[in-house]
Amino acid sequence: MREEGTIGELVNKVLRLSDPRYWLARKVEVRGRKITVEGRSYETSRTLLIAVGKASVPMAEYFLNKVPLVRAIVVTPVFVSLQGAEVIVAEHPVPGEGSLRAGEVVVEALKKEDYDLVLFLLSGGSSSLLELTDMSLEELRTLNEKLVKSGLSINEINTVRKHLSRIKGGQLAKLSKSRVITIAVSDVPGNDPSTIGSGPTVPDTTTVEDAKEALKRVGLGGYEKYLRETPKEIDNSDFFLLLDAMTVLKEGFSDWLVLTSEARGEAKSLGLFLASIANSSPSTGLSKVALAGEPEVRVEGKAGKGGRNGEVCLGYYSGRRVKDFALLALASDGLDGNSEYAGCYVDGELYLDKGEALSALELHDSYGLLERYGRAIRTGFTFTNVNNFYFLFRHSR
Repeated sequence: MREEGTIGELVNKVLRLSDPRYWLARKVEVRGRKITVEGRSYETSRTLLIAVGKASVPMAEYFLNKVPLVRAIVVTPVFVSLQGAEVIVAEHPVPGEGSLRAGEVVVEALKKEDYDLVLFLLSGGSSSLLELTDMSLEELRTLNEKLVKSGLSINEINTVRKHLSRIKGGQLAKLSKSRVITIAVSDVPGNDPSTIGSGPTVPDTTTVEDAKEALKRVGLGGYEKYLRETPKEIDNSDFFLLLDAMTVLKEGFSDWLVLTSEARGEAKSLGLFLASIANSSPSTGLSKVALAGEPEVRVEGKAGKGGRNGEVCLGYYSGRRVKDFALLALASDGLDGNSEYAGCYVDGELYLDKGEALSALELHDSYGLLERYGRAIRTGFTFTNVNNFYFLFRHSR
């Protein structure tokens, strides 16, 4: 079908423009012992490279043979052999033994290595992949599982994480013996540096009281005893945003109506909102709408195979009246919710029983349904993460 070709083209375009190597080549220059980012230059002869997150591997690859390294540490959820780097596999979305080991290795390197610059490459997933805390691993895992399912926004979850950690919220930069330059790929709506990866190298704008309020609101106040305050001033750290969802939308979709890169709220409600745009198109004349963000799903009790993008698609399906539009919902990291899928699409040829669709939403089993109709999209792990994308467009049946 014509729209399937369009779906594939959109997916490939988003993933190509979400590759950090494309943007590093455009925004970062390395010549000999000089690294230049956005017009600011740093001389180094002994660089400590630390790359953490879903995009850590390609980000590290760009620098490994370009800068004079004393050590390179790469923390990733998927193992890849990198010559010249120590690769640590850690857990996501819930921290595990690998996350704690990564935290220990990074802290030890900052304290013991002889370096004159820390090159910190940060991307989505770092909050879980890199950790040191006073909590037991079992307590940490239990709390993180509850936070992910709580309905709190990613900013609120990261506020709690920062104040439970010994390295987040600027605490890692405080351990450095030299200047730290952070180059980040953002998966956070609004791109607050203190929220991306829980801001290990930048001053924290949130407080213990903020974390307490978030925990109390979702019935997790018993964890308050582990909270600690974070640095509000750091004088040895520079932060550079390399890539975010809006960068992708502006670069590749200038002929679309781009609404926002900060879509939030309930995933099903976002789907209904997108359905309202399609339903109104005969009057508005809109034919191509793009946006990005991180809508929430609150899971209570047992869940099926689902994710936020699956619920956006089913919400859209339940609210649409016109059939000449298609909706693509895509997670740029290749993983939506607890499924093996990156996203899904709804087109005019999809016919579901409305009761079946509503049941899948209630049971958080969106992909259990969509995969049966061939509307689930599998990309595999993409080694990047700039959040979720939504493309609503007119198509011919």
